[in-house]
Amino acid sequence: MENITRRLFVIQSSRLLAFIPLTGVIGCISDAKLKLSPEESLKRLIYIFGPWTLEDHSIAEDFAKRFLATNYANEYLPKSVNLIQNLYKQIPEKTSSVKEIDLGNIPVEEQELLITLTKQLYSFVEVRFYVSNEPSWGVCQGDPKWHTRIPK
Repeated sequence: MENITRRLFVIQSSRLLAFIPLTGVIGCISDAKLKLSPEESLKRLIYIFGPWTLEDHSIAEDFAKRFLATNYANEYLPKSVNLIQNLYKQIPEKTSSVKEIDLGNIPVEEQELLITLTKQLYSFVEVRFYVSNEPSWGVCQGDPKWHTRIPK
C-alpha cells in the first residue's frame, strides 16, 4: 500500500466497481426460478407426486390440465406456490417424480396439504388404473390373464 499511486488506486477500484452489477445479477438468478404462477406450481406438484414416468409425460400433462379445470384444484392453488418454494431445495429441477421427501423441513400446514394432495391424486380411478397397469375405461383387455400380471 505504500507504493500505490493515486492512478493505480483508481484503476484497481474501478475494476472492482465494474463487477458489482454482475454480482447483483448472479445473486438474483436463483430467485428467478422460484417465480411460478399458482397453476404452474400445482402442475409441478402433480408431476412430482404423481405416478407418471418420463416416457408418459404427455399423460401427466393431460391429467394436470384437466385437474386444474376442476373444483379440486381451488383448494391447492393459493398455497401451492409457497409449498413448491419450500420443496424447491429438496427436488431437483429436472425431476419428473420423486421417491421420498423429508417432510420435517416444511411447516405442518404444508405437510398436511401435500399429504392431502397425494391422497387425492391416487384416489382417482384414472391414476389407479395407470398404477396397476390396467387399460382405461372402454378399452378391451386383450389378454384374458391380465389380472395375473405383476404391476409395473
